[in-house]
Amino acid sequence: MDYGRLITRSFQVMWRYRALWLFGILLALFGGGGANFNVGNYSFGDGDGRGGPGGIAPNLPPNFAELIVVIVAAAICIALILVVLSIIVRLLSRGALVGLVAELETDQTIPTVRRGFRIGADRFKSLLGIALLVNVPLFVVSFALIVIAAVPLIASLIPLIGAAGGRAPDELIRVVIAGAFGSVLIFCCVIILLILVQLVIRPFYEFFVRACVIAQRGAMDSIREGYRLVRANLGNTIVLYILLIGIEIGFGILMIPVGLILIGIPVGIGIAIGIAMNSAVPGIIVGAIIGIPMLLILLFVSGLFRVFESTYWTEGYLAMSAPPATA
Repeated sequence: MDYGRLITRSFQVMWRYRALWLFGILLALFGGGGANFNVGNYSFGDGDGRGGPGGIAPNLPPNFAELIVVIVAAAICIALILVVLSIIVRLLSRGALVGLVAELETDQTIPTVRRGFRIGADRFKSLLGIALLVNVPLFVVSFALIVIAAVPLIASLIPLIGAAGGRAPDELIRVVIAGAFGSVLIFCCVIILLILVQLVIRPFYEFFVRACVIAQRGAMDSIREGYRLVRANLGNTIVLYILLIGIEIGFGILMIPVGLILIGIPVGIGIAIGIAMNSAVPGIIVGAIIGIPMLLILLFVSGLFRVFESTYWTEGYLAMSAPPATA
């Protein structure tokens, strides 16, 4: 396998075909999330007894508890909608990137946004099946390991809660400290183990997805075919993976100063304006106005790199799954 040509071709495809950019940006955008919190004003009692002793408790509306329940329920519903939307968009975008690059390389079909969404929609159910078959067992195992890690701490708290057996409080505290230390140690080991498992599974998962989209297979067949292909080309897969990890590390290092500059510019301008006007509000407003384009630039660059990553794996899959050349 010509790894240099594969990297070069992946970069060329990423840069030349702009229809891929949208799906890369969607992958970058729905890889994270955020939240906004608003703080309301409270009015305090005037000493007439309605606000509590001395009038220091807030005058809350009679339906305050119901209002809190409604707000929490609405927040949970919005969060669930965002999670579902994120899953849908990520699977559609992943399928679109894989399918468009495969068609480009095999049939010389120019990528289009409409065709990308069609490919993603066609393979959505199988991609969702792969995600569930891989991630649900991983979640169960991860949760079980975390529970195991918490056992020493929980076991050390039982005597303290029950005030058992004439032990001195200092001795109980020492037991709790020892249990907490044991749980932290086990938890760190669990985190390291899960990271290693994720590193091992990633190349297999990438080939599962490509077997699904390119070979038009179902979820289970894609897992079998992807596993078979990785096993049959283990050396090439390892080299391919190590090269990508190196590229990702290099990209991350490069983005540190870029991110600091793009974030530092609006922050610096906002602070300067706030100091000059002796008010934080104008600085925050100007900083936000300038910061939005900077964040869009970071999102765009991250989206381009997602396109490169996906194309890189697709090029590798096509090279490994291609029939051997006959003399």
